[in-house]
Amino acid sequence: MNLIAQQALARALGKALPAPTEKPQQSPTFAQILTDQLTPPLPEIVITGPINRVMRDEGKRYALDVARSAGSSIRNPAAADRIVDNPTRTAAAQPSSYAAGIKEVIDLLKVTP
Repeated sequence: MNLIAQQALARALGKALPAPTEKPQQSPTFAQILTDQLTPPLPEIVITGPINRVMRDEGKRYALDVARSAGSSIRNPAAADRIVDNPTRTAAAQPSSYAAGIKEVIDLLKVTP
């Protein structure tokens, strides 16, 4: 029973109000639950086999274009994390050579403050 209901019942019965109990733990909001379910964890980028230099350069060029399109917002750490998400998911679905180029840029974005 919530606090308001307890107070109304005590007032109706003519009893003293119960002592306040410790604050109940808040349940997650609908928005928090929805974002947790809609954003799966980032896949791990696995590089195997020989690396084709041309494809690695193409992957690096793609990741650099994504980073450049962010503009000055990339200086914000929270924005940089969001910018890293898309290339990471792309790299997981690409051949190893292409993913290697993307991973190089992602590693730089994660290290740069």
